Amino acid sequence: MAVNEHEKWRKFLQPLVTAAVAALSAYTYYIQHNSEEKTEARFVALELRADMTDKRSDRFGSDIDNFKILLGDIRSDVSFIRGKLEGSRSK
Repeated sequence: MAVNEHEKWRKFLQPLVTAAVAALSAYTYYIQHNSEEKTEARFVALELRADMTDKRSDRFGSDIDNFKILLGDIRSDVSFIRGKLEGSRSK
């Protein structure tokens, strides 16, 4: 009798266990897929930020080069003015 009752319980629980396993599998797939999408979105955002940083760095580099040229021109002008002032004082 116990064996017969055990068999009944097994037949009753088998679809429930199968459904639970299927539900857990689907949930696991959903979590993994959702996590991959978030990771991909973060990776794309990081790539965009890196590209923007590179562009800023290039722009700042060219600005620094222009500033160095400007400083050279100012030094040259100051030297010229200093020479003129010293020449006019010595006369």
